[in-house]
Amino acid sequence: MTKDEIQKGIINTIVNANCKGIVLSSVRSGKTRMILESIRKHSLEDAPLIFLAYPNIDIKNSWEKECELIDYHPEFIFSTFMSLEKMKSVKASYYIFDEAHLLGEENQLPIAGEIAKNNKHVIFASGTYNQETLSNIKLYSGMKMIVNYSTEQAIEDGIVSDFSIFVHQYDLDSSSIVEYGKTKKWKSTEKKECNRLGNRIINTNGQQKMFAALERMRFINSTDSLFNAVSNWIKSNPNERFILFSSSEKTGEKYKLPMFNSKSKDDSVLKSFQDGDINKLCLIKKASAGVTFPNLSNILITAINSNGENLEQMIGRSLLDDTEHSNIHIFVSNETFQQNWLKKSLESINKNKIKYL
Repeated sequence: MTKDEIQKGIINTIVNANCKGIVLSSVRSGKTRMILESIRKHSLEDAPLIFLAYPNIDIKNSWEKECELIDYHPEFIFSTFMSLEKMKSVKASYYIFDEAHLLGEENQLPIAGEIAKNNKHVIFASGTYNQETLSNIKLYSGMKMIVNYSTEQAIEDGIVSDFSIFVHQYDLDSSSIVEYGKTKKWKSTEKKECNRLGNRIINTNGQQKMFAALERMRFINSTDSLFNAVSNWIKSNPNERFILFSSSEKTGEKYKLPMFNSKSKDDSVLKSFQDGDINKLCLIKKASAGVTFPNLSNILITAINSNGENLEQMIGRSLLDDTEHSNIHIFVSNETFQQNWLKKSLESINKNKIKYL
C-alpha cells in the first residue's frame, strides 16, 4: 500500500469512529494531516472550531503550518497542557490533545479525561504510547483506541525509514580532580561526586529526595566524560549531517555547534539546518516533536532518561523516507542508575535494532 492509501484508511477509521477515540499513528506518518482531513471530512461546517491542546509551541506551529499546506482553515482555540484547568470549560466542535503521552497523570490527564467524557468529538493523538500511558488515557477518558498504527508497522510498509541504535558507553573519570560548587567549593573526581549525589538521594526524603535526584540528573548529563565521548564521535565523523540533543544551554555551548533552544530569538538556525545550509545542529529542549528534518540520518542523544516515549519522538526526527536508514547514537555512562534508565527507555524498541559499543 502507498502512503496515500494508508492515510486514507486511517482518515476513514477516524471519521467512522465519529472523531472520538485514541489515535496511535507512527512518527512521520502524517498524523496532524490525517486528523485535520478527518475533521474536514466529518464536519458539516466549513470552518469548525477546534480546541487544540499541546505540550509545547513546536506542536502548535506544526498544526498551523499543516493547515496552510492542505489549504484547510478551521478556527482554533489553543491551549498548552499547563493551561488546561482554566480552559476546561471552553466550548468547541472538536477537541484534540496532541502528543497526549505527555499529559501529566496527576494534574493534566484527569482534566483532559473530563473534557473527553463531556464532549462528542475528542481525539487523543500520539506517535508513541507505552502500555502504562495508554492504560491511563483509556481509564481517564473512557475512550478506546481507534487507530493503532505503530512505527514498526510504518517501517514495514515503507512509510518511514528503518533505524539502528548505537549505545556509546563510557566510564566517569575516577582519576582527575575537578572543582565543584558555586559558593562553597570542593574538589573531587566525577566518579566520587556522582556517588556523593547518589548517597544524598538514599539519605533524604520527600522534596529533598526529589531535588537530590534532579541534581544528579543534571550532573550526569553535563560531565566532561560525556562531552569527550560525544566530541570523539563528532571528530571521527566530520562530514556527517546530524542533530545533537543536549540537556542544557551551558552544556550545549561546549560543543560549539549552531544551537536552537527556547532562548533563541528566532528560528533562523533551525531553518538553516532544515534547508541544508548547515549540517550540524544542537537542540536544547526544542524540536524533539512536531518538527521535520529532511535528509537526516544521524541523531546524537546525550541526556537519556527512562521515558521511552520521548526517546521514540527524538528518533522520529530522522525517519523521513528520504533516507534509507537512520543511525541513533545514545551516549550513556556505565553508572547503574543511568543504565537502568536506558533499559527502561528501550523497552518498546526491537532489540535487534540495538547495538552496544
